[in-house]
Amino acid sequence: MRKLFPIALCLLLLTACNPNTPEPKGTVVIYSESDEIFPNPERGLFVQIYYTSADLNSHASATTINKNRETAAKLTLYLHSYYLTDYMESDIPQEFLDRLETNMNALREGGAKVVLRFSYKYSMDKKDEPWNASAEWIHRHIDQISPYLKKHADVILCAQCGWLGSWGEWYYTDNGFKFNPSKDEDFEPRWEVLEHMLRAMPEDRQVALRVPAYKMRWLKMNGDTLSSPLTAEEAHNGSFKARICGHNDCFVSSNNDVGTYISGAPERDFWAEDTKYTLMGGETCEKHSLSNGSNAIKQMARFHWTYINRDYREEVTGMWRGDGTMDTILTRIGYRLVLDRGILTPEPKAGQKYEAYLQLHNAGFAAPMNKRAVELIFVSAKDPSKKYVFPQTVDPRFWLPGEEHTFTLSCTLDPGMSGEYKLYLNLPDPYPSIHDDPRFSIRLANENMWDKTTGYNLLATINVE
Repeated sequence: MRKLFPIALCLLLLTACNPNTPEPKGTVVIYSESDEIFPNPERGLFVQIYYTSADLNSHASATTINKNRETAAKLTLYLHSYYLTDYMESDIPQEFLDRLETNMNALREGGAKVVLRFSYKYSMDKKDEPWNASAEWIHRHIDQISPYLKKHADVILCAQCGWLGSWGEWYYTDNGFKFNPSKDEDFEPRWEVLEHMLRAMPEDRQVALRVPAYKMRWLKMNGDTLSSPLTAEEAHNGSFKARICGHNDCFVSSNNDVGTYISGAPERDFWAEDTKYTLMGGETCEKHSLSNGSNAIKQMARFHWTYINRDYREEVTGMWRGDGTMDTILTRIGYRLVLDRGILTPEPKAGQKYEAYLQLHNAGFAAPMNKRAVELIFVSAKDPSKKYVFPQTVDPRFWLPGEEHTFTLSCTLDPGMSGEYKLYLNLPDPYPSIHDDPRFSIRLANENMWDKTTGYNLLATINVE
C-alpha cells in the first residue's frame, strides 16, 4: 500500500491560489447533485437531554441513538446538559463521572456526536440562588471532567463553555462572578473559567461562548485591540482564538436576539466573519416576526450555522415544519458537499502516478469544522478484499459555503494492481476509534455515489494496466 507524496500539497496550493492554472488533461466525469435529506456527522438538528445530579440512573441508549439516525430529522447530534446541582461545594462523585463515560460510549456505539454543557442550576428564580458554584469549585470540577473529555474526543463536536449562571449561559451569575460585569476586572474570573475549559478540552475541539461580545472583549484583553475575527491564516491552528466559537440560544427571537447582540451591527459583523472558521449553533427562544423561515435561512447562512435544537422552541420550529422551511434547513445546515466534476488520469498504469482533479461546491451554511481525513481508495472489482488506500493532505475545513473548490488528489499506484477497480473518495473521521465506521464518514450530496456499508463515495470505475 503506497502513501501520498508531498507533491499533492503543492498541487492543491497551486490550484487554490492560482485560478489561472490550466486544468489537467484526462477523462472528464460529470456528477449529478442530489436533493435527498440524509444524515451526516457533526451537523444538523440536535436533541437536548438533561442529566441531573438528582437522577444518576438516567443514561444515553446506543440503540435509540442509532435508531434516531433513520428518523425524518436524521439525528447525528445531541446536546447533553449536565447539572451538578448537588455538588456545588463538593467533588463530583464517581457515579456521576461513570454516567458521563457511559453516555460517551453510547454515542460512539450509536453513531452520533455530542455538544456538551456543564452547569449547576436550571432556574433564574432568586430562591434558587446561588446560580453557580464558586470559582474554586468550578475549577476543581473542570479538572475532574477533563480526562473524560480528552478520552472521548472522538465523539465530541464541541463544548458550550457553561458553568456560570442559570443554564450555564453566563447571564444570571453570582457567587463571585459579577452579574452584568462592565469593568475589565469584573470579567477576569470569567476568562479564567473560559481558559481553564479550553485547556481541559481536547486540543482539536472548540469551546462556545453565548454572545459575540464575550469573545470580542477577550480578544481586546489579550492584545487584539481591534477584536478582529479569524482569518484563514489563523483558522484551525490550535490557538485559543481559533478555538473560541459561539452559540446563540435566542436565534431570530427579537431585534437583538434577546440580548445576544449587545451593541448591534459590530457584533453581527464580527460573528458573520468569525464563524467562517468557528462553530455556530443553538436554538430559538421566542416567536417573533423575525422568526419566519425565510429570515431564519438568511441568518443561518450569514452566521454559518452547523447545529440547532430540533424541539425548542416548538412555536418556531413547528412553523418551519409547517411552511416547508425545515426541509431546507435539514438540507443546508452545516456543510453539504456536492461534487461537480472530475478529471481523472487516462489509461492508468500500475506503478505509475495517478491523479484525480476534483471540483466541488459547498451548498450548506458552514464548512466542516473539525479535522477530517481525505483518502483516495481503489477497490478491486474482481476481489473487493484487495483495497489500496492513499491518504491525502487536503483540508475540508476550508471548503467554505457558496464557493467552488478545486483540488488534486495524487498517488502512485501499487505495482501489483491490475484490472478493473472502483475509485472512491473517502472522508472519514481521523480518530482511529471511529475511522472505519461509515456512520462517521461524510456523504457527498450526489446521486449514485454513496456506499453505505463502507462510507465511501464512488468517483468512477477504472481499468489499471
